[in-house]
Amino acid sequence: MILVSFFKKEDNWVPKVSKEYVQEKKKKILDSALTVCKMKPLYDITMRDIIKASGVSQGGIYRYYSDLDEILVDVINQANANADYKHLIDEIMDTSDSPKTSIIQLFTFLGQYIKENLLTVGKFQFELTILFANNPKRQEKILSNITENESGQYLMQNLFIAIRKGISTGCFQPAISIEDLSIFMVTSIDGIVRDVLLQKCYGVLPIDQMQFDEIKLMNTLCKSVLLLLGSKEGETKN
Repeated sequence: MILVSFFKKEDNWVPKVSKEYVQEKKKKILDSALTVCKMKPLYDITMRDIIKASGVSQGGIYRYYSDLDEILVDVINQANANADYKHLIDEIMDTSDSPKTSIIQLFTFLGQYIKENLLTVGKFQFELTILFANNPKRQEKILSNITENESGQYLMQNLFIAIRKGISTGCFQPAISIEDLSIFMVTSIDGIVRDVLLQKCYGVLPIDQMQFDEIKLMNTLCKSVLLLLGSKEGETKN
């Protein structure tokens, strides 16, 4: 494969690289940037870190990316694309035999998803809030270029579809209002993600004092939600 051709410009022969060559170079830079992002907070990363990790010269890296934020956007968008799980939510909802089963499977899926994506999607989202708080000017530039897949919102929407279905069919008899349950679920999920992240990514809570397991925590939250919905723990079908 010929990766480099030449074209004439102002009587000088100038190299012109192929699209495949550019894509390979950008992939190398992004793979290196992802490694750096897993090791350092987003708000502490510099272009020098990525240059060092990729082995690409400073002049070389600026041929493909105009600045650090453009690289970070591509890294985050790549992580978001890999975390698009709406089709898996659809599969759970289509195959569940009851609202309770749907809720249990959705919480189980969420715990496993958090476990598998903590060092990428979870870490990036957490650190972006800190980066934006300290650098407001970077917020608009980065956010305007990030592609959200909204899978998390889709999961929550389907949780409430299952809850409302269970209530309408008499399977659930909630002990609290749906509004209060909604606040409880959202704040609990956010708290679990935050505390697991702080422990496993930053060592804020010593591992030997309290071991956070995101899957067990989501299972416990699921049982709490079902109890608040008036569903007995021993029931398997509604």
